[in-house]
Amino acid sequence: MSTSSADLTRPDLPARKRRRRWPIVVLIIVLVLAGLTVVGDRVAAAYAEHRIASEIQKEGFGTRPDVTIYGFPFLTQVLDRHFPHGHISGRNVPVGGPLTISRIEGDARDVRVDSGFRSGTIGTVDGTATVSFGDLTKAAGEQDLSLTAAGPNTVKADVDLGITTATATAKVTKVGNQIRVHAVSVEGFPLSELGDDLDFSVPVSGLPMGLQFKSLTVSSKGVALRITGSHLKFSG
Repeated sequence: MSTSSADLTRPDLPARKRRRRWPIVVLIIVLVLAGLTVVGDRVAAAYAEHRIASEIQKEGFGTRPDVTIYGFPFLTQVLDRHFPHGHISGRNVPVGGPLTISRIEGDARDVRVDSGFRSGTIGTVDGTATVSFGDLTKAAGEQDLSLTAAGPNTVKADVDLGITTATATAKVTKVGNQIRVHAVSVEGFPLSELGDDLDFSVPVSGLPMGLQFKSLTVSSKGVALRITGSHLKFSG
């Protein structure tokens, strides 16, 4: 009786199939472990962001800000309690006096926390606090004034004079820790006709975490204040 070559190799087939399956099994295990690592990393990130935001809220934000911490893997940052880079943002932040910041956001560097995430420091913050035109005129008590952007430090203003409305151009500048708005021209009227309607200042004080007001520019959304701070502490 003759034996074919196929019959001679058949006993080896199961072993070959097992050898071929091993790389697939290993790959699946690696992918599962990688997925669990990523999920665990994001859970740790969400926990840290929530805890830090809750403590920062107590430093003048009113409501809990949004905190995002960058970098991967994140678990090593949690173990070190040191976060090199993050971002903080908040809305409708009340500051000193009648002024409200419609949006505040900043780049945070060198964030360090204690073991319970109850207190910590931020090495530096560099960001922007936006005061809407509506909030600016409200804080100044100028309810009959409507402002729109007209340049980096310029606004167009519609001033209600009672019997008519005047359109003026005004400059927006930083004077000390105040936002100053003062008219430089008006269409169809002597500038003196405006009186004090378009010459006012609004103080900026009590920014969250002791942030400092450094400069300003006018944008379509309002007056954007550049804010900075260093060695900022937060504590529950």
